[in-house]
Amino acid sequence: MRTLIYTLVSAILLAGCAMEKDPLYPRDEAEKKFVEICRKEYKWEVSTRLVGNALWIYQPYRENILEWKASRFPQSNTCLSAHIQGNFANRSFNLEYQIIPLLKPQEDKGYTFEIVSKISENFQYLLNVIYRVYFNAEEQPEFYVIVIADINNGIEMERIIYNDDLKMMLSGAMPMEESYKRILNDTRGGRQIINSTGGAHLDYRPIEFSRFLSDQIVQRIFLKFREADSSVCALPEEEILRIASYVMRTYGFREYSKFILRNLSSGTETEIYRWALEESK
Repeated sequence: MRTLIYTLVSAILLAGCAMEKDPLYPRDEAEKKFVEICRKEYKWEVSTRLVGNALWIYQPYRENILEWKASRFPQSNTCLSAHIQGNFANRSFNLEYQIIPLLKPQEDKGYTFEIVSKISENFQYLLNVIYRVYFNAEEQPEFYVIVIADINNGIEMERIIYNDDLKMMLSGAMPMEESYKRILNDTRGGRQIINSTGGAHLDYRPIEFSRFLSDQIVQRIFLKFREADSSVCALPEEEILRIASYVMRTYGFREYSKFILRNLSSGTETEIYRWALEESK
């Protein structure tokens, strides 16, 4: 998965180079122009749907979008992140987790799966089209939800990107290490994806900013503990709060009262209020 994310972010950063700007597009013309460019210049039959603050882009393929490859990043896990889940409700971020320290690192099996190079390149070009149309539109979506689907085998990748983050990525103002942590990534499968050329199976919805932040915190926790040493694994709460504090400060989000942490291993629950989290910089 790590190599997959690196590949996607590399495509994003490269997409900022040598882009041509088109005229300013009215809101009702932007989607039509986006689909038109995809069809005429790249021969893609994409589907789009603007739902509230989110532009959903569905790109189906009748070919493999993932492939197995030899691992380029050796795995040295000392934590087994058995469960991490988060949500936002009643002005509180709720995080429950079970971080299990391992007595010895997990064996590196030497292989992983990555996005097919052609699909990765197409993702770069798709971001180019977003830049040309929506960065030159009267109104820009707050989020882009890009779903790339293998409709022969029933597999799809969903990427949720915040508009302001994408601007920094395309301008090269954000380090790659930070870029791949800010894109929400999900890969899933299901029979409903097979032959879904228009994406009718998707749960189209606006993206709540609080949910985006909650999901990003969960993703960052997963990435951190997958590669953490034993000292971090032994004190997971401290690292989780550090990650939560960083995300809140980065996005300037203050519309919450507290974080509630539930450690499923110990059965303990910890509450930390916003003022205390802000003071723990």
